Amino acid sequence: MAKKSIQKDLICAAAAAVNLALFLVKLYIAISSNSISIYVDSLNSLADMFICLIAVAGFRLSAASVSEKYPFGLGRAEYIVNFLLSSVILFTGLAFIYSSLQRFMYPTPVWFSVKYALAVASTAAVKLLMAFVFKGLGKRLGSDVLKNIGTDSILDFFISACIVISFTLTQYIGYAVDSLTGIAASLVIIISGFKALRKAADALLGRRDDALCEKALAIIKRQTGIKSVSRLQCHSYADRRVFTAEAEVGENVNVCESVTELNKVFKSELNAEIYINLRGESHE
Repeated sequence: MAKKSIQKDLICAAAAAVNLALFLVKLYIAISSNSISIYVDSLNSLADMFICLIAVAGFRLSAASVSEKYPFGLGRAEYIVNFLLSSVILFTGLAFIYSSLQRFMYPTPVWFSVKYALAVASTAAVKLLMAFVFKGLGKRLGSDVLKNIGTDSILDFFISACIVISFTLTQYIGYAVDSLTGIAASLVIIISGFKALRKAADALLGRRDDALCEKALAIIKRQTGIKSVSRLQCHSYADRRVFTAEAEVGENVNVCESVTELNKVFKSELNAEIYINLRGESHE
């Protein structure tokens, strides 16, 4: 787990550096061209940089060793980070839509340049590459935070691509298309942030993962001698999952061997632990 945490730290630190570079490039273009949509996009990259830095802090906390006070470690710190990241995305979108509406009501000219359009297009390509990288790493390392950053990068790619198109059209249509694109980009960010926030809140509040519990139930029922299972619960701590359950076993079942075997199967199939109370079959 410590190795995974270090990998996550390095990935997010590198992503923060890339987002900072993207922010500076887009900000320069936004100031030079007076484009509100590119300005919104630049601030979005700045928000992404802070998101990655917050993620690094969360991974450091999650990697903290098991102690008497925290017998399962501080893995749930990752859920807090996810909640903060989602909040940042949502409030960033709200700030962006305010700026875009203001520009729509009080328009100012936008100066188109081919080199600026190509530069923004290149930043979109970088975001698309980051999306594939984060999605793949998030799946391999089992991190919802990395997966969410990957999802955010996909949205950023589409936003930047649309902004390139609208920026190019400003030379033919005028200021309106720039501010309207800024509004559209802001709405996409707001919707994405709201969905991510709801999912993060579910994790923090301990919402039951029905699919995971069904897998665990199937594994227990496969065990020889298990008659019935009750009170199955899943407790998640980022990379670490702990299941608790009660089960009734038939006669001549070696409880110690059954528990040992179940833990081996849970470790190999779900990368999890199980604490199960096995009781003998009752007879009336």
